[in-house]
Amino acid sequence: MSFKGTDAMLSRVAENLYWISRYLERVESVARLLDDSFQLELDAAGLHAAAAGERPVESVLSILGCKEAFLTQHPNGGRAEVLKFLTFERDHADSMLSMIGRARENARGTQETLSAEVWGQINRLYLYLCGRQARRRYRTSPSRFFEGIKRSCILYTGLVESTLPRSEVYHFLQFGRYLERVMQLSRILGVKVHALRQVEPLAAGSLRVVYSTSLLQSCSAYDAYIRQAHEQIDPLGAVGYLMLDPDFPRSMRFGVDRACNALRAISGGDEHGFATEAERLLGRLGSDLRFLDLDEVIHRGLEQFLTEVLTTCHRAAHEVHQTYFLT
Repeated sequence: MSFKGTDAMLSRVAENLYWISRYLERVESVARLLDDSFQLELDAAGLHAAAAGERPVESVLSILGCKEAFLTQHPNGGRAEVLKFLTFERDHADSMLSMIGRARENARGTQETLSAEVWGQINRLYLYLCGRQARRRYRTSPSRFFEGIKRSCILYTGLVESTLPRSEVYHFLQFGRYLERVMQLSRILGVKVHALRQVEPLAAGSLRVVYSTSLLQSCSAYDAYIRQAHEQIDPLGAVGYLMLDPDFPRSMRFGVDRACNALRAISGGDEHGFATEAERLLGRLGSDLRFLDLDEVIHRGLEQFLTEVLTTCHRAAHEVHQTYFLT
């Protein structure tokens, strides 16, 4: 499969760009999840004592699919060990330091395609995480530390938007970012909705609001949802907003549409057809999200639907790998 442009990009470069954005998006998501769950444990300790299931910080391991790896290395580990495991542990592939390191390696190998500002931001974030200042900030105020990581990742995204032309470089970065965002959201919804269902019999009001608020905050959706819902938090309404809203940039529907648009821009296709199997898969998922309502999703089974979304994303990633990265 050739790229649209006349100066076709090397497969290695395209793959590096794709993974840079996936890693940065994942780091931002991990920082937000850890910050939210850390605050949730501190602010609602009494409520959690009455609830069954995983503690909030431990649930981040389930979302990232690395609980077994953690328990192997830290069989008696608690909250502090989980936080460090997902933040500074170099040997763990899903730690923020490890992911930033791989993003930096990929960026260094494709530095000539990025702006100086984008490369500089990735490099600064890596050097910061390796330094004493980051560990000192983490010890004195974990929340401020995680907030700083989130802002650094958002600044990277802003620099990509404001300093790169809309070429294949930009579109591969976009595809990686939005595909990762949709996959992260699917996992977050799966774990947090399960937790919400576990606590529902215990409290009709306060605990449901606490868990729904946590779900929205872990996706940076709290303020946007509250404005849209006129200050009322409804658990199902929050789930529907995160999945189906067409305009919120972190919703599932928005992410799938943007990922599909990026692929079309790379292949030169349009919205009336598809040039690759990955475009067909994501286009069909986008149609589902456009025309389904939440009642239909619940009727089909929310967990089943989220699993199908993840499967589709994995298949699309595989097809992109076969089409663009092996040529």
